Amino acid sequence: MAEIVILGGGVSGISAAWHARRAGREAVIFEAKERWGGLLDHFCLDGYRFDNAVHFAFSSNDDYRAVLEMSEYTIHKPEPFNYELGRWLKHPVQNNLYPLPAEEKVEAIKSFLERPERSDDPDYGQWLEQQFGKWIASRFPGRYTEKYWTVPAEQLSTAWIGNRLYRPSLEEVLFGAMTSRTPDTYYLPEMLYPRRGGYRTFLEPLVEGLNLQTGKEAVYVDPQNKYVEFQDGSREHYNYLVSSIPLPELVTMIDAFSTSVKEAAASLWATSVALVSLGFSKPKAGDHLWFYIYDQDILPSRSHAPYLKSADNVPADCSSLQFETYFSRHKDLALSGDQLIDHVINQVERLNLANRSDITVADFRVLPYGNVVFDRGMVERRNYVLEAVEKFSILPVGRFGEWDYLWADQSFLSGKKVEKLPFMV
Repeated sequence: MAEIVILGGGVSGISAAWHARRAGREAVIFEAKERWGGLLDHFCLDGYRFDNAVHFAFSSNDDYRAVLEMSEYTIHKPEPFNYELGRWLKHPVQNNLYPLPAEEKVEAIKSFLERPERSDDPDYGQWLEQQFGKWIASRFPGRYTEKYWTVPAEQLSTAWIGNRLYRPSLEEVLFGAMTSRTPDTYYLPEMLYPRRGGYRTFLEPLVEGLNLQTGKEAVYVDPQNKYVEFQDGSREHYNYLVSSIPLPELVTMIDAFSTSVKEAAASLWATSVALVSLGFSKPKAGDHLWFYIYDQDILPSRSHAPYLKSADNVPADCSSLQFETYFSRHKDLALSGDQLIDHVINQVERLNLANRSDITVADFRVLPYGNVVFDRGMVERRNYVLEAVEKFSILPVGRFGEWDYLWADQSFLSGKKVEKLPFMV
């Protein structure tokens, strides 16, 4: 029997165990996969290292910064770009319209001046028009929403936005339409990445000395008798249960929930990510650390360059790119496997990033969980489920445990909540 059982060996589960140990508590992590790390893990192919989608470290939180400082890292300045109809535009697009034809810039500015008045509780589509005007909203973030979130903007709430989208002034829109010499308005001043070993390296100092068991998939939870049953038939009793596994999956493991809780949990959904990872036998593939893709006939939503994050991610004089295509219960994956790889390679040539003959590694794989989707009413349904879970003295943590749009540092701080668990008498 363990005092604290933690389900999931991603950043929040590792953080929970690390904070528990610092507080003098006994905790054990059970991870379903054979490797810990979750979304922050990586995979290697013939000397090329690819993270599970694009990851950089950033935070203003002192506790998480202290963790990052345990590893050697490179500081990157955020300079993302956007690709649309053969043009490269600085990010964010709304105040970097300079590459567009004059006629389109006029339409964009007119629309910006005619923005509708702000209303209470708008859907995301309405919010975009209120911020940027209809022309910019539909041309850029509206299109990207359907690729990244897999549904039209009108089906989403605004609860997830925070500071993720820049709201420019009229002066900034005008200036960005007249010149490419615009200031950086990305929401992060800098991003960190380990010099060696991939993003997972940041977590390795936390894992040292933890009781972490991999290959242990939880299949059933009995909160009354306080035990977890695993796929291999074993059981582990606990005083406290901490769960970072996806909230809808956790609910299906517990028989005691009411029908209404189960229905609310089943209504929660997330995107999945199809990753195509390419390694090249040339030292440079494109010019950008990462970029967003707006064209609807190009399936991936964004791409990043692992070799620019760290030279340790590729063999000498080589380069790499990774492309993310999103799908969900509301949008099927149009192409899969070798077909998606071939589609991506065609786009690599179309964007003049590299040639097919340069490719030495090509890989396709799927991440079942990408981003929690904030469709209208999701927050209320999720909170109803979380309240039911917490009544069984289960502590949800992390992006999918709490069912929230958490960055890595926020997931780390989510795990810190284990410190508030009272000691059993």
